[in-house]
This record gives sequence, C-alpha cells and structure tokens, in this order.
Amino acid sequence: MCNETGTSSSCPLFKSTWLIVFMVELTVTSIINGFTILTFARNRHLRKRTTYLIINLTVADFFVGTVSGPLHIYHIMTFKPGVGFSWRKFFVMCSENVFTACSLLNLASLSLERLHATLFPFRHCLMLDWFYFKAIVCNWVLAVIPSSAGAVFFLIAPQRSKYVWASLTIIVLFTVIVSYVIIARNVKRQVLPLTSQAVSSDRKLTATLLVVIVLSTVAFLPYFLDAFLEISTRLRGLSAEARFDIQQSLNVFFYANSFVNPLVYTLRMKEFRKATKVWCGSANTVGLSQMIEMNNMTG
Repeated sequence: MCNETGTSSSCPLFKSTWLIVFMVELTVTSIINGFTILTFARNRHLRKRTTYLIINLTVADFFVGTVSGPLHIYHIMTFKPGVGFSWRKFFVMCSENVFTACSLLNLASLSLERLHATLFPFRHCLMLDWFYFKAIVCNWVLAVIPSSAGAVFFLIAPQRSKYVWASLTIIVLFTVIVSYVIIARNVKRQVLPLTSQAVSSDRKLTATLLVVIVLSTVAFLPYFLDAFLEISTRLRGLSAEARFDIQQSLNVFFYANSFVNPLVYTLRMKEFRKATKVWCGSANTVGLSQMIEMNNMTG
C-alpha cells in the first residue's frame, strides 16, 4: 500500500499501470461472483444448508470487487496515512476492509463446518437453517472488528494496521490447518460403505472446499508475509516507487483471492456446473429466438 511510501504524489504509476491492473482484476471479480450469485439465485436446488456459507463467501467476494477494490484505489490516491482520525476517512477505510475481512473469516467458517460434518455427521444432518444464518451474521459482525481497528491504526499509527491483518490471517490459517488435519486423520480411519452416496458426496464437498481454501491461502499469503515480516519496508535500497510497486503486487494477489472460488465451483461441483450450462443455454436460446423474431418482422 501507499501508506509505506507516503501520499499519492509519490505513487505516480498508480494513475496509469496499476489503475488498469486493478480495474481489470476488480471487473473480473465482480462479473464472476455476480454470475455465481445469480446461478445460486436461479436454481433453488443449489440453495441448501451445505452451500449457505459458500453463497455468503461469494457475496463477500462480490463486494470486494465492487466496493473494497474501488475504495482501495480511492484511499491510496486521496488519504495520507497517520494524519489523524476523522469519521469520513474512518468510514471509507472500514468499508474498504469489512468485505475482505468477511471473506477471510468465511474460509475459517467453512473449515469449521466441514470439521463438524466429519466428526459428527448425524448431528450435522439435524442442524437447522437458522444455525447457518446465525453463523453468517456472526461472520459479518466479527468482520467489523478488524476492519475498524485497521482503519483507526491506518489514520493514527499506519505501521500497526499491518499487524491487525497479520493477526486475522494467523487466526484463519490456524483454524483452517487444524480443522483439515483433524478431518484428514478422521477420514483415513473411517471405512466408507459402498452404498453411502451421501457420505461420498459430503467428502467430495469437503475436498472441493479444501481446494478453495488452499487457492485462497496462496493468494493472500504473500500479503500476510509482508505484513508479518515487513519485507517491503526493509528494502531500503529500493526507491519509493519500487517499494510501492511491491506493495501493489501483493495487493493484486490478495484481491485475486476473491475470484478463484467460483472457478473451483464450476470445475468440481457437478450440480453447479450443470446449472450454469442450463442457464447459459436458455439465455442463448432466448437470444436466438429474439433475433429470429426481429428478422421475421423486418423480412
């Protein structure tokens, strides 16, 4: 981020190269997640207890592309770090961070949900919808805490804002790693009955979410390492523009976390892939019929 090198005047490349890179990435993120949300909305059979947290993650990632990313660009080009607290700047910074924080917390929630499904399958089947709705509300409420703390530190003590995100990432990584280690050990001990299609489907969903979590972790890990080790601030031999380029490269990877998930759903979830094909096919059919009708009217 530009808070390591100063104001937007010391980041002239952001107005050209980095602006284009972020706009392309945020546009792709918004379109892919928006398409995924519409797919879930149009297909009722996809909206079930096992996908509620996935839908919530998709919604959070959609707002990362439509709200967080643009506000990130705005605050870099407008705000100076450490200039003091103001409610307007706090609201912008908090709005920028809350959706990315919720996206990270959703990864931990998905891991815990899969852990519960593995350890207590019968009890998990008896869980009602309200439990998932409470978990989703809890995710959004908890996301406000690091978002607010990060915004306050950015305005008062910019260096400490990194530690807020480093702490959140450590909590998420610890939860994910411990959950899937326990899941792996438990699955290894179990013998899967040949007739247990539900258990097999549940395990496939667990594996799919593991792929989502691994790819997301790869995306935000460079930013975490920089926040934890302060790599970019230690490179004193580099110019301010070079350090700024490193920071923005890390941010590009960080935001990439928000568009890899729908790609995994399409590749690994048969029901989602089938629903997508049906929707695209029906859209093409409607478009073709409209063209034929227009030709008949003009012919």
